[in-house]
Amino acid sequence: MLEKKLGKARQRSSILILKLLIGSLIVIVACTLIVMSLPYLEFTAPKNTTISVSKIKKPSESDIAKIREEFKELFQRYKAELKPRLKAANLKDWNQNSLLELNAQDENMMLDFSNGDYFNALSSIKELTAKAIEVIDKSEKIFKDNIEKATLFFSDDLYDEAKLYIEKALVVAPQSTKAKALQQDIEKLQQILPLLNKAKVARAENNLLNEHKSLEQALKINPKRPVETKRLKLLKQTIRNNNFDNHMSSGFSKIENHETKEARYHYQRAKKIDSDRIELKVLLNKILAEEKSYRTEQALSQAEQATREDNWERAKAGFEKAKINMPGNEAVIKGIERANEVLWLQSVLVQYEKSPYRLTDNGVLNEAKEILERASYASKHSSKLRKQIKQLSELITKFNRLIPVIVTSDNMTEIQVRGIGKLGIILNKTINLKPGYYTFEGARNGFKSKLLQVLIPYNKNNYSVRLICDESI
Repeated sequence: MLEKKLGKARQRSSILILKLLIGSLIVIVACTLIVMSLPYLEFTAPKNTTISVSKIKKPSESDIAKIREEFKELFQRYKAELKPRLKAANLKDWNQNSLLELNAQDENMMLDFSNGDYFNALSSIKELTAKAIEVIDKSEKIFKDNIEKATLFFSDDLYDEAKLYIEKALVVAPQSTKAKALQQDIEKLQQILPLLNKAKVARAENNLLNEHKSLEQALKINPKRPVETKRLKLLKQTIRNNNFDNHMSSGFSKIENHETKEARYHYQRAKKIDSDRIELKVLLNKILAEEKSYRTEQALSQAEQATREDNWERAKAGFEKAKINMPGNEAVIKGIERANEVLWLQSVLVQYEKSPYRLTDNGVLNEAKEILERASYASKHSSKLRKQIKQLSELITKFNRLIPVIVTSDNMTEIQVRGIGKLGIILNKTINLKPGYYTFEGARNGFKSKLLQVLIPYNKNNYSVRLICDESI
């Protein structure tokens, strides 16, 4: 709507200007004719004169549209590409004049465009673009110069100088990730420099551990320091070699004193430092020889002690250790056989204790009796085995006794016990059953039959069962 009004206003203005030009030309031509005809005025009669005026060509609508579209294209490119870069350049903090100039030119340009003055608007966007590029180039040069100086001073561990130039770089590019990262590294110098000084002092005193500690702390703060990284690597290797030599020396010393445990400790520590050193094999052979002699004596002593304590797992382990060094010793072989027998019997008897209702099966019951007979021969060596024999004997006795079972019904349901027999239609009846699992079955004409799984416990003196068919078909 606004654009149409502006177009009409421009058209009226053009017509008015054209009329003024035509009128001016008419006046000029008339004056010229009058001057030229003055000598003949009294002799020549006035004549009618026709004056032709050439028309002034104005821009066509298509030309105006092209200019307008060119402006819009340049403006869109400026807004999408240059304006964000100007914003990132942070002009308000270092180039206020250029910022004010750019803003003023931007406003005038938009005013020309809104008034339909596309020629001036196009000229303004071109000037604005050129100015923006100039300012951006300047900011990038400032940033590059300062970031290079900050980097140089940082590499020389000059904190104050590096901080000064990185702050200048961040003024023109406050969002630069590169500058921010460098700023963080520079700030870390405040913590790192005291540690580097400590490392220098330690190095002068030949205190490798303190130097290593200081450098390690410094590199934890900033690991991107090649000189300190290389020095720390060298220190680690030197310290490793020193530690290896110290452990080896201590290991040989402990073997001479028959302190095999301490000798093996130093061997393991040395091996952990460098497992490829040939000195390790010499120390290990000495340790193995000493340990073999010691283990043999200890194994026999422990096995005999464990036998007296009725600890057959430990007794077996002791005899087997002794067998490694004395494979043909008859006492050791018999000790292992006896331990295996006792342990096997104990494990078997435990299974009966854990699952006592297996004894309801005649085959399992007979097997248990055989185990008891076999265990009686070995029981003189184990009090635990004697206790297990007694417990299994009592279990067998309990599973062989009859337990009164009171069966109740409604005097209309016919009851039977599978594998035992029929009880008939009863109201109340007592039967004697051994402990175990039984299935009671109830049947009644016109009603659904029922099955009832029952476990008669071995550790009770009586039991009761109730079974009634009361669900109609």
